[in-house]
Amino acid sequence: MTRRGSVTFVNPANVSLTSLLAKYKTVAVLGGGAVYRFMLESKLLDEIFVTIEPLIFGRGKEMFVGGTRTMRVSLVSVKRLNQTGTLLLHYRVNHQ
Repeated sequence: MTRRGSVTFVNPANVSLTSLLAKYKTVAVLGGGAVYRFMLESKLLDEIFVTIEPLIFGRGKEMFVGGTRTMRVSLVSVKRLNQTGTLLLHYRVNHQ
């Protein structure tokens, strides 16, 4: 097993994320819709990876919760991950 990186949990109300993230070249942001929206509106995300599963759910969670701004993204790539049709979409965020 190879370990690469570390996991850090932070509350952005108590920590300067810009300072915290400045020392890293690549960071994966994991969380829910509110976390993703916060990171986008703070201009701390450059890329977004979205996995599309060939399933239709009766209901679900919003991907970006509570936003006030519309943001454009540009499609970088589409990759098929398996035989059932799971897709990985890679977008670049167009900060304005």
